[in-house]
Amino acid sequence: MSFFITGTDTGVGKTHTAVQLLRLLRANGRSCAGFKPICCGDRRDAELLLSASANGLTIDEINPLWLKTPAAPLTAAQIEAVNINIEPLLDAFRKLAARVDGVFVEGVGGWMVPVRSDYFVKDLAVEIGLPVLVVARNRLGCLNHTLLTVGSVQAADLRCAGVVLNSPSRDPDIAQTTNADILGSVLDIPLLPELAENTAELPQEWKQILGFSE
Repeated sequence: MSFFITGTDTGVGKTHTAVQLLRLLRANGRSCAGFKPICCGDRRDAELLLSASANGLTIDEINPLWLKTPAAPLTAAQIEAVNINIEPLLDAFRKLAARVDGVFVEGVGGWMVPVRSDYFVKDLAVEIGLPVLVVARNRLGCLNHTLLTVGSVQAADLRCAGVVLNSPSRDPDIAQTTNADILGSVLDIPLLPELAENTAELPQEWKQILGFSE
């Protein structure tokens, strides 16, 4: 029941998706937590994940590395003269995973965001080794970004468990109304419905990839 959540870009709804998953799973009696290995800029994403996670956790357990500069980790680390050590991030994940039944790891930015000059978000996902959920904004351009991201996930020998299309507007244009059908015709992985804040229970498509049903 654990997944690595990546995005086709920054600001596509990774945190929103993780928080809604945590909310709905905890309402189903599951013990689960969000994990944000690296925050850059403010710590709002980690705070939201903490508030939706199992009780008794701390912000530092949810987010072991906080860089204050609102930029990619490589840029922020250079500005702040920080040497990013990956092993403490992996150790923090292992400790958190031992305390709950499921962990939703949220990457920083998109799949190929540089953490160090020789290490990317992709490499962190490979070391953690979880199935990957790809979150995309349903808008013009998302076909290319989604297909590139899914292809890179699969090329890294990780299972891409599904794609989530989040809608930026309730007044859809032609791209928004056709993107799901196009992706469904060219991908062999599930397209998962957006989890809105008023979603009362997990849709069946989500239950299937999470491995349980009513």
